[in-house]
Amino acid sequence: MKKQNFRTPISPAESQAACKAVLASDKFVHAPRMCRLLHFLVESAICGNSRNTSEYAIGIEVFDRNVATYSTTEDPAVRVQVGRLREKLKDYYAAVPSEIEISIPLGSYMPIFRRSSDANIYPDDTLLFRPIRAISECTKGQCFALGLHEELLHQLFLAFNSITLIQHSEDDFKVRHSNESKKASNAAAKHLFEGFVRIDSQRVRTSVHLLDLEHNQIRWSKQFDRNNCYDISLQEELAFSICQELKLFMLENGLDHFGQDSPLSEQAQQENRITHIGQGRRLTSQ
Repeated sequence: MKKQNFRTPISPAESQAACKAVLASDKFVHAPRMCRLLHFLVESAICGNSRNTSEYAIGIEVFDRNVATYSTTEDPAVRVQVGRLREKLKDYYAAVPSEIEISIPLGSYMPIFRRSSDANIYPDDTLLFRPIRAISECTKGQCFALGLHEELLHQLFLAFNSITLIQHSEDDFKVRHSNESKKASNAAAKHLFEGFVRIDSQRVRTSVHLLDLEHNQIRWSKQFDRNNCYDISLQEELAFSICQELKLFMLENGLDHFGQDSPLSEQAQQENRITHIGQGRRLTSQ
């Protein structure tokens, strides 16, 4: 197993200081809306409040959209402004190298804080895992997707040496096949795993994909149909089936994530890690 490297922890005070430095710069000081957006996103990230960084929440809180009439489908203001902010941050750090850098990955509105001295902290065998998304807006579909995500996270944790979670956003479909995801997450990871849930009156269909970020290709895709029920037992069974199919594919194709078809040793299990980029924190099994 490859030796893992870790980021030096970044404190909330350091993150806030990095934000203040950006806001006081020539590139931002005359752009009040951009400053308000960055400050809001940074404070939400420090507090670990990912709900505040949904496209809808940003539109309401930052751009003063009307709660009764605001539609993210019809109003692209948040997507446009976050895209500009993303590029503006890149330009700023290109001109003003800093110890703590702030970036906003494609497919996410949650900023990431990193030390400039930390480069490519994730090894080649890291698997990026995007949260399972319900295409349907119904409450049952959303709840089922959240439960399935948790069950899959557990199964993948047992199977992989390193998993990196990345946040999704409302315009996720537009960027999910872009190899920029690799650059945005500051990772050397080669693969991204994602899934989508659709439901009707009779079935629950879960579609999962393994994306090759290096070549911008779909390496593996499979659909799982189940009877229309939403209990934990279905989430457990479905997560286990998905993980087994994925593991079989990767073993058959000699991908780096599985070096052997045997249970991990106790030492290897202790080295398993789940990294959560979006909230800037790391959970480990140790």
